[in-house]
Amino acid sequence: MSAVDVVVIDDNESVRWLFQEILSLESIAHRITGSGPEGIQLVAELNPRLAIIDLKLGAMNGLEVARRIRATSENTKILFVTGYDNLLEDKVDEELPVVAIIEKPFDVPSLLKLVKTVLAREQ
Repeated sequence: MSAVDVVVIDDNESVRWLFQEILSLESIAHRITGSGPEGIQLVAELNPRLAIIDLKLGAMNGLEVARRIRATSENTKILFVTGYDNLLEDKVDEELPVVAIIEKPFDVPSLLKLVKTVLAREQ
């Protein structure tokens, strides 16, 4: 088991806070950042089992972040959260290890169930 199981990359402070609360309450080891470059660095350093990535991250979009993560951390699965899932589905590369695309606003119990399923599978 890695020291950090999940890295969350989202530029929205409210969404980061929500993930912080959800993952902390479930005792899931995690790190959270608001920028793509910092998220890429965290994943490369920590090699988490799951990276939760927002599609719109300002200067760097979530697809670019996922591709860079894939280049350095082959075992890290990707979960996209976005308000634009219809725009994302056709653009996801088949070689990216995307487990799901969740649309914002998301249902917390369903998201948590998915995260736990991915983490259990990746142990």
